[in-house]
Amino acid sequence: MYPSGVWRGYWEQAGYGRQPMTDFLLRFANGEVEGCGRDIVGRFLFTGTYDSNGNVTLVKQYLGRHQVIYRGRYDGEGTIHGIWSIEPFWQGTFALSPVWDRDVTTQPIDEICG
Repeated sequence: MYPSGVWRGYWEQAGYGRQPMTDFLLRFANGEVEGCGRDIVGRFLFTGTYDSNGNVTLVKQYLGRHQVIYRGRYDGEGTIHGIWSIEPFWQGTFALSPVWDRDVTTQPIDEICG
């Protein structure tokens, strides 16, 4: 359902608009997700879970900063849509889509993300 490899997407926040996350890495295996990337806030790591019904929960941990929870669902066409939150204060929508498949199943995330 979800290819491991390079993804891109965005998150939206009232007052700040749509913020891109370009070319970040996600790896899906055995119901778990891990990855890394960068956006306007800074570098981040993703950890989380997914299930066979298309549900995904991710924790986006900005290095040295705050966490953001992403809860979404596969749309059947390749994209994960949902709501991000920094509870109890903020939330907004997001979308994540694969760019291309790349074999990232054997390398540790810290080696890939450097």
